[in-house]
Amino acid sequence: MDYGISEEFTQLQKLTRDFVEKELRPHEEAVERSDHLPAELRAQLRKKALEVGLYGYNMPEEVGGPGLTWFAQVLIREQLGRIAIALADMVGRPPKAFLSCQGAQRERFLMPVLRAEKTWAFALTEPGAGSDAASIKTRATRSDGGWRLNGTKHFISHGDFADLVIVIAKTADDNLPLALIVEHDTPGFKLGRIHPKMGWRGYPVAELLFEDAFVPEAHVLGNPGQGLRIGLSQIGEARIGVAAHCVGMAQRALDYVLEHVKVRRQFGQPLGKFQGLQWMLADMALEIEQSRALLYAAARSMDSIGESNARTVISMAKLSASEMLGRVADRAVQIMGGAGYMAESPIEMIYRDARAFRIGEGTSEIQKSQIARAILGKDMFI
Repeated sequence: MDYGISEEFTQLQKLTRDFVEKELRPHEEAVERSDHLPAELRAQLRKKALEVGLYGYNMPEEVGGPGLTWFAQVLIREQLGRIAIALADMVGRPPKAFLSCQGAQRERFLMPVLRAEKTWAFALTEPGAGSDAASIKTRATRSDGGWRLNGTKHFISHGDFADLVIVIAKTADDNLPLALIVEHDTPGFKLGRIHPKMGWRGYPVAELLFEDAFVPEAHVLGNPGQGLRIGLSQIGEARIGVAAHCVGMAQRALDYVLEHVKVRRQFGQPLGKFQGLQWMLADMALEIEQSRALLYAAARSMDSIGESNARTVISMAKLSASEMLGRVADRAVQIMGGAGYMAESPIEMIYRDARAFRIGEGTSEIQKSQIARAILGKDMFI
């Protein structure tokens, strides 16, 4: 299908695809088998992504980023969906919360992140606050020269090794949301358990404990009261990114299965000759293209009317693509039969990894609520 992609953006797609195949693909099997991506390899791959101009592709020009359009960013993320989650993450996307760095904070925090010298984590989710971000219990109490931080965060990506952790807490005195940057070696900041999970191998998700951890005033982003706004500044990017990643994963599954049904023979003929399987493949191709069309339309809307005005179509794209991926992955396993269930092909990995995308960055139910609110109007919810 012709989406009117410019030659410049076509080359960007190719650059990303080549990086995936040449630099990331050789490590996929080992990462999946060991559930581990060594620190040395992480640093090496991030440096390579930086060298080819992909690292920090979501950053604006004013801080040294490429200043790409949303549509261009979506094209990159779609190609990254064709590799294991942990390896796709090597093409780093620093949280937009870092753009709130001011003065000396930029050189201490933002620039090392953009140069792939320091890693980060974003800590919002808590045991009692997932989709309801306003219900966080982690508290920051004023102390001489800064704040004392107490509370627990969980399901935090990179939390076990991140040099810098952006923590969203509430002030103890007036309950205002606050964003703080906590360094890895801060006394009172402890690593809890690494959460075991069904997929996303090599991509650790951790529990973080703060026990009277002192955070200097110079590490506060913005002012008290701005914490949630800063923390959620990346929500549109995160959701459109998930949609793009899901489309890339689904396309990889379809491509793999298509090759399988051409060469795998049963009852004297290739599997692709059987009409029942042909219809399943047609459904997969149709659903992928529908989600891709919505994804591209959403990204172009973000470019034309702004991210904040495109929230509904972003939710639509995220909902469509994440739900579609689940169905495509399930059909891929079914078509391949026992070979699809075995951990000897990317299909089994895609099937496991796909499930998280209907939960993370706003569940499917949250997206439906956002869409319903938009089409019904605010008066219905007063």
